[in-house]
Amino acid sequence: MKQFHSFRLDIVNQCLWRGDDRVSLTPKAFDVLRYLVEHADRLVTQDEILGALWPETYVNPEVIKKYVLGIRRALGDRRDKPEFIETFPRRGYQFVASVSEVNTGAPSEAGNNATQKMVGREAAMAELDGYLSQALKAQRQVIFITGEAGIGKTTLVDEFHQAATRRPNLRVIRGQCVEGFGGKEAYYPVLEALGQWVRDAGGGSAVHTLAKQAPTWLIQFPSLIKAEQREALQKEILGATRERMVREICEALESLTAQDLLVLVLEDLHWVDASTLDFISALARRRGPAKLLLLGTYRPADVIISQSPLKALKQDLVIHNLSHEISLERLEESDVAEYLAIKFVDGDFPPRFAKLIYHHSGGNALFMVTILQDMVKKRLIEQANGEWTLRVALEDVGPTVPETLDQMIEMQFQQLSPAEQRILRSASVAGERFSVWAITTAAEIDPATIEDACEGLAEKLQFIKAAGIHELANGQISAHYDFRHSLYREVLYRRIPEATRSKLHLLLAQRLKAFCDPCEQELATELALHFEGGHDYEQAIHYLLLAADNAVGRFAYRDCVEILHHAHELVPKLTPSVRAEIEVRILEFMGDAHFALGALVQSAQTYAAAATRAQHAGLKKAQLHALTSAMYPLGFIGPEQGVAALEEAVKISMSVDDPPRLALTQMLAAGFRLVFDSGSQMDSELCTSAYETLVRLQPSELDPYQRVVYAHILMLKGNYGEALDLCERSVSEASASGVGQVVNFLAHFGALSAKTSILLRTGQLGKVFQITKAGRTSPDENWPLYWLLSFREAWLRILAFDFEGARRICQASCNAAGEYPDEQSHAIDQMAAGKLALHEGKYSQALEYFRHVRDLDVHTKFFMHWAWRMMAQLESSNAWLLSGNIVNARAAADGFLKSALSTVDPYLQALAWDLKTRVAIADSDLQGARESIQQALAIVDKFEILVAAWQVYASAWQLYQRVREHKTAETNRERAETCILKIANSFAPDEPLRTTFLTAPPFRLILREKVLNKATRQHGFRRGAAP
Repeated sequence: MKQFHSFRLDIVNQCLWRGDDRVSLTPKAFDVLRYLVEHADRLVTQDEILGALWPETYVNPEVIKKYVLGIRRALGDRRDKPEFIETFPRRGYQFVASVSEVNTGAPSEAGNNATQKMVGREAAMAELDGYLSQALKAQRQVIFITGEAGIGKTTLVDEFHQAATRRPNLRVIRGQCVEGFGGKEAYYPVLEALGQWVRDAGGGSAVHTLAKQAPTWLIQFPSLIKAEQREALQKEILGATRERMVREICEALESLTAQDLLVLVLEDLHWVDASTLDFISALARRRGPAKLLLLGTYRPADVIISQSPLKALKQDLVIHNLSHEISLERLEESDVAEYLAIKFVDGDFPPRFAKLIYHHSGGNALFMVTILQDMVKKRLIEQANGEWTLRVALEDVGPTVPETLDQMIEMQFQQLSPAEQRILRSASVAGERFSVWAITTAAEIDPATIEDACEGLAEKLQFIKAAGIHELANGQISAHYDFRHSLYREVLYRRIPEATRSKLHLLLAQRLKAFCDPCEQELATELALHFEGGHDYEQAIHYLLLAADNAVGRFAYRDCVEILHHAHELVPKLTPSVRAEIEVRILEFMGDAHFALGALVQSAQTYAAAATRAQHAGLKKAQLHALTSAMYPLGFIGPEQGVAALEEAVKISMSVDDPPRLALTQMLAAGFRLVFDSGSQMDSELCTSAYETLVRLQPSELDPYQRVVYAHILMLKGNYGEALDLCERSVSEASASGVGQVVNFLAHFGALSAKTSILLRTGQLGKVFQITKAGRTSPDENWPLYWLLSFREAWLRILAFDFEGARRICQASCNAAGEYPDEQSHAIDQMAAGKLALHEGKYSQALEYFRHVRDLDVHTKFFMHWAWRMMAQLESSNAWLLSGNIVNARAAADGFLKSALSTVDPYLQALAWDLKTRVAIADSDLQGARESIQQALAIVDKFEILVAAWQVYASAWQLYQRVREHKTAETNRERAETCILKIANSFAPDEPLRTTFLTAPPFRLILREKVLNKATRQHGFRRGAAP
């Protein structure tokens, strides 16, 4: 440790001490000071400092001047009479104070003395030390420090921070919630704390862990991500939810605290955002070991007034012994006396002086300190001959001391110069933390004068304190200051006349806007707050929409909805000419956010409200957009309503002279009907025609999701390669184009839907199984993805003859569905149950299961419901066939063929002709069987649909054996065997599903003994053995 004058520079812990007190320095300012101290014997040039501290990075040399200015302030150094840092103009700097090495054990003693300066909090410090000891044993701790404003919460945390950092292998990071609606950034204090860590010199491990375990958090720090990594990271986090973000950060923190202890301090939780509460709740409830102590502070009164859910969360955690509360009470009279003894060493005060101060402060630490500061400033308390005394009689003190802090602050404020008053008024409008740059226009004073005034106020401990020098978004360097307590800011802000306050908000908003447009999202909430305060509601809503988009980027959809609700509340204050258009935009955005949150009913209702509002205002294009957007949630919860909405959209588009928009609406309506209504050839042709028209007229009208809709049409028509190519291009475009989270998610979701359907039809069951295993996580983390992949895995298990496994998945999906309809889960479950009954020879039972799937009164429409109903018709015919009822089997087969031919789906058509073949063979109609098998063979020879092809070739083998064309029969058996083995080999060699598939009863005659034994040898299965 280096010592110079009364300062000690702790290189290991990166902190500066003045006697027993820690001096605040930013990390880079500390690095500059350390470098100068370590080279105190010579001149250090600016280029040398830049090369040492910012290698391979261009930094404006002016930055060094700002850091040196900050260091001088911290050291109390003067440029004209330097005791520590001497400036050599245009050359550099030299540290001129004498430097020596000191024993590193000294801080421990300093820590004890420092703690003694805080009065009335010994028990609280002892509690915190106890919780810290538990955290060191890998028992996570969540502690809430509560108390009224000014009670000493921050002081207690500061003292604990100072003492804790003297322990080895311990890190403290701090974040603070921000007051007001404009501060409701999702995860704001957590991101602030993490930002300190990842940007710190020792934050490499944190960055690595975030990249590996919490990519949704790493992307919140763009400066840490290389350009070439950004697209891959965007794809990795696509479709992420609030639950995933919370899980990832909890897991990352547990990894980071496996060895070293972390203290995470979140201050002023009475202003907390909903997402941060989710984080605290999840972190407290996890059971794994972690050397982690989360310390939160808040004012209970503010929590009650704001009706924050923090109160309920804290109570629940405390009841379940998952957290602890340290409630700070007001100081006792004895504590005030102790403070006087420490503050005014050798003070000679009247016996009742402590009682008087206690009476007027009410035991509030801030009130007490403020009263005494005021008395010193007025020289009512003065030091003479080394002794502090009260210069007036005790009975004369009472009337001069304000009864309330509000009056006291006003009195102190009136004693400032007009310029200082103007600066602080402007600063109170800016917020609890403000930059000199931000208030320059509002204060109507030049920046240098403002900075000098603020520095003077900070040095005199009046109203504000220095908060370091920071680079602004426009690249400028500016000094920042904090109000010493929020009460100072509240009193000053409240006393500004409404008209003046509005003007100052507007001036500040316009100054901030000048360098943050068009898309500086991090300042969006602040700008919205100031524009609202300045009564410019259109601009306020504009920046609230940007803030909502920022929340979406953090997957904080609940916060997004909250912001949009606030924006919607401002709509009535807009001028009538813009009111309707802006309201529709807000409602559509809200519909998007509800959809991403999984609140499908609210999403559909909000889109409907947007469409209705647009209709009343005569905004036909906006109405069209809202109606077509409604297909997102309605595809999940109300396909019939979705069909109706899109049909209405088509009617409206016909009245608008906009051919590309008409083509787009027709394509979406036909595509939606195709997958959710009937799957008819007419809709397929209409969708294809509209798509081709749109591509010819205006391809830019198509967003990536709409292209994926058309990819489903291609999939149904059997154009599998073209469909896969379109999916890949759409996903790539969605990731790169910035189309928005909802469209981006839907493009990826839709592409995955089409891709897995294609892979299943083409027999790549193993590849689909890999996709489902990798992507099907918890339903809480990403319900739509869980929903989709659950159904795909259930489908592949049916195709692989694992009917019981398919039923387990469907039943789990039904249990987790929530507001999502469970018709599709139930239909697939019934299909699997029917297939199982069929293979067990329980034909009547199987027919009943299949009837449940076919019956429209039992199941409403869902994604491709018509295909599942046709499959139930197919399996019903199989049941009749196996039970020997040829008449019913033929009737069912004829119905299935008619239905299949009404679609464009070669998969269903091949299965329908195959069924007709088998029924004809059973009925000894060999000529009819020949005609049907030729139709089936023509389809499977043209389209790569292995899951249908093996059945067609197997039926052809049976038919040609029956008519004694043995060579042709054997050729078809070999083709069936090839298809079966291709499907089996898509699984990993050791995957049990592979053996389940190969040993299924239908293959016992098709597969030759030698082939089957070779294929199943590694699992020890023999022909006829059940898996």
